[in-house]
Amino acid sequence: MIITVVATNALSREDAREQIEELFDAQMLQTTKVLELFYVNQFTQSKVEQLALQPIKLHVNTSEVETFTEQSTALNLMYEQKLSFQLLNSMGDLLVYSDSSGDKPLTSFTQGYELRNIDAVSWHVFSYYSQAHEVWIVTAQTEDVRKELLDKMMSNAWVVPSIVTPIVLLILLLITYYLFKPVKALETSLLSRTPQDLSSLHINLPSELVPIQHAINDYLARISQAMQRERRFSADAAHELKTPLAIVKLHHNGLQDALNEVSELLAPQLDYAHIHLNAIEQGVERMSHMVEQLLLLSRVDALHALNLAPTRVDDIIDSSINQLITIITDYEWQIDIADGLKVNVDPFYMTLVCKNLIENACKYSPKESIISIDAAEVNGQIVLRFSDSGKGMTDTQIARAKERFYRVDENESQGAGLGLSICQHIVGLHGGEIHLNPNLPKGLTVVVILPIRLSQ
Repeated sequence: MIITVVATNALSREDAREQIEELFDAQMLQTTKVLELFYVNQFTQSKVEQLALQPIKLHVNTSEVETFTEQSTALNLMYEQKLSFQLLNSMGDLLVYSDSSGDKPLTSFTQGYELRNIDAVSWHVFSYYSQAHEVWIVTAQTEDVRKELLDKMMSNAWVVPSIVTPIVLLILLLITYYLFKPVKALETSLLSRTPQDLSSLHINLPSELVPIQHAINDYLARISQAMQRERRFSADAAHELKTPLAIVKLHHNGLQDALNEVSELLAPQLDYAHIHLNAIEQGVERMSHMVEQLLLLSRVDALHALNLAPTRVDDIIDSSINQLITIITDYEWQIDIADGLKVNVDPFYMTLVCKNLIENACKYSPKESIISIDAAEVNGQIVLRFSDSGKGMTDTQIARAKERFYRVDENESQGAGLGLSICQHIVGLHGGEIHLNPNLPKGLTVVVILPIRLSQ
């Protein structure tokens, strides 16, 4: 709209300038004809010679009056100073002239229109040569006469658009806001949902947006079905594997006991059998761990609500360590938790997170190495750090570490590649974040950031 208004006024200004030029040029031509008709036609040769010696001067007084409506008795108007005429003989001597332009000839003695500079004043000049009387008739106007009229006209032309345009723009903004309120409601509804909420949208929308809502609902339904199939597969596979693994482990233990009772005479052969039994035991342990992680993943994926309660951070850490009592004795521990530090979490699931992170630290650190745990309040948040002295991770490995089933070392790692993914999901449900940073000079630091949100 603004571009249109500016362009329209620019074109109007150019058109008005051309019309004003045409009008004033025609006026000067007509004035010239009037002077010839009523003045020059009265000249005789002797009269011309007499006027050349003593020209007649029309004196124009200065005035501040612009129009007769301002002062009905005014005999002079300020614009009269900007108009002029001259009658000159063929030799260029002034015969009759108005002193508003001085006593210098305005014409270059060429018939037609021209723009001349006289004493630093720009004049529009029309010159006409009367052949019958051998007299030059000249009419003139200053440049600012036309410019002031054009500016006055165009300044008025800007008044209405400058008032109407903001009003129209405001109306358009209000209409746009009203028309897009349903879109805003749709956006708000989508942004306010949790990642686990895949239920259908039910918002009163105009008919134009109803197909979009249907398409979104169809998309959400397909995602929900796909996720349910994935969870069902994980849970079913884990349950199906759990029973045969237990049977294999039971028979392994039975075979181990039977071999232990065999006579010492078979010892060389038994050593070879124990190698295979140990390999079976390690495979069963790894598969059992993976099944447990799959079952836990299925349970966490289906988790939508938490039983939040103000919980001491040191209680969470103590509970996590106590569940790992069989492996923690091989390491040196440095634990620094601020006194009375509390956070609003689900104790069961947050203990599960800490247990997983501590277990990982033990798994990837050499025996007798230092593992540190510290927790403190930083900028209104609880920050927990779990640092180990293992071989650490590269930037590429850190970037993928929280992906499901990703393991840093496929050959050496005994994990299922699900632990960090589970931890991230649980921490995300608490509104927190997990970051992995290199622990220089070696090792890895896992940082858990949680909002405090203590109950009043």
